[in-house]
Amino acid sequence: MTKISKRTNQLSASPIRKFLPDVLTNEKRGIKVFKLNVGDPDITPPKEFLQAIKKFKQKNIGYAPSPGIKEHVKAWVKYYSNFNIKLKPENIIPTVGAGEAILMSMIAVADRGDEIIVFEPLYANFIGFAKIAGVKLIPITLDIKNNFALPKTSEIKKKITKKTKAIIIINPNNPTGTNFSNKEIKNLISIAKQKNLFIISDETYREIVFDTKPNSLLKFSQIKDRLIIIDSASKRFSLPGARIGCLVSLNKNISWALLKLAMIRLSAPTIEQYGLIPLLKNSKAYTKKITTEYQKRGEFVFNALSKMPGVICKKPQGAFYIMAKLPVKNAEDFIKFMLTKFNYKKQTVLLTPASEFYVSKNKGINEVRIAYVLKVSELKPAMQVLARGLEGYLKIKK
Repeated sequence: MTKISKRTNQLSASPIRKFLPDVLTNEKRGIKVFKLNVGDPDITPPKEFLQAIKKFKQKNIGYAPSPGIKEHVKAWVKYYSNFNIKLKPENIIPTVGAGEAILMSMIAVADRGDEIIVFEPLYANFIGFAKIAGVKLIPITLDIKNNFALPKTSEIKKKITKKTKAIIIINPNNPTGTNFSNKEIKNLISIAKQKNLFIISDETYREIVFDTKPNSLLKFSQIKDRLIIIDSASKRFSLPGARIGCLVSLNKNISWALLKLAMIRLSAPTIEQYGLIPLLKNSKAYTKKITTEYQKRGEFVFNALSKMPGVICKKPQGAFYIMAKLPVKNAEDFIKFMLTKFNYKKQTVLLTPASEFYVSKNKGINEVRIAYVLKVSELKPAMQVLARGLEGYLKIKK
C-alpha cells in the first residue's frame, strides 16, 4: 500500500478546528454554541479596505511582484514610521498572512535538524511549521501563576546548544494574552547577542495592548542585525480572511534569503495588497477603538473566570486571549462534555484545549484558551453557561 510522508504523519489536527463536527450537530439541534475557540474577530473591519478593492480597475488580476506591490510596501514603511521605526522598502516582504511568514522565517535561519528555542504555551502553528521545516523546537515552559513571564537568563541559556539558531518570541502573546516588558525583551536580546542567535519576533497583535503603548523589537537597535519580524493585518484590522502579512529584516543576507523563498511561492495576493494600503497609512484610527473594546471584553471574562471555584487565570495584558487552568483532570474531555452532554437554556460553549499549544508532552492538560472575540452581551451568557457546565462536570466526575 502506498504510504504518505512521515512529515505529514507527524502533524496534528488543528486544536482550534477539531470540534467542528460537534458544533454542527449542536446547531442542527437548535443549540447555540458560543465560539470562544478561534481568534476570528466579530468586529467589522475598516470600510476603506473594501473601498480600495472596488477601485481596482485593472482588466487582469496578475501576479504581484515577489517583493510586493510598490505602493503596498511603501504603505508598510509608513505604518512603521507611525511608531518611530524607520524602514526601507527592501526591508519588507509581503506574505500570505503570518502563517507563511512563520514558515519562511524558520527556513531562512535554520537547516533540518537545527534547533530553535520557544516559550510555551505558544501559537500552535509554530509547532506544525517546525515539523514541516524539519526544525526542532526546544521549549521553555512558562507558568500561568507567574502570568507566563519569561524565565531567568540562566534557564534560557541552559537550553542553548551548538544546534541552536534562533529564539522565537510572540509579543503580545497568543495564546496567553501576556505582554512582555522591556526588561524581559532586553534580557532576551542580550542572550541572542552573546550566543550569536537570531530572534524571530511575532508581533501580530502589536497594537492590541492594554495600559501600555505598542512595542516592537525593531525599536531596540542592538538587535536589528539579527532580527526577523513576523507581522499580519489579520487581527489589528479584523481581516483574518484577507491573508496578508509581512516579514521585516534589516539583515541583508536574511532579506535576500526571504526574497528567494518569496520568489518560489510567487507572490502574496494582489487584490488584498491594494486593499490594505489605506489601512496601513492610518492604522491608529482603527486600532485604538478595537483595543478599547478588547480590553473591556478581557476584563469581563477575567472577572467572570475569577469567580468560578478552582479556576486559575491572570488578567490579560494584550491580544484577545486568556489562558485559564480549570479544576479538571483533562480540559479536552471537559470541552467534549460541553459539546455533547451539556447545554444550559439551549446554549453551550466551545473553548480550545491548551495542551496543543505546548511542545512538551503532558503540559497544559487542564488548561484552556479563551478567545474573547464576541461582544460583552454575548460573553455574559457564555460565561454563565461555562460556570454551570463546569459545576455540572465536576459533579459527575466526583
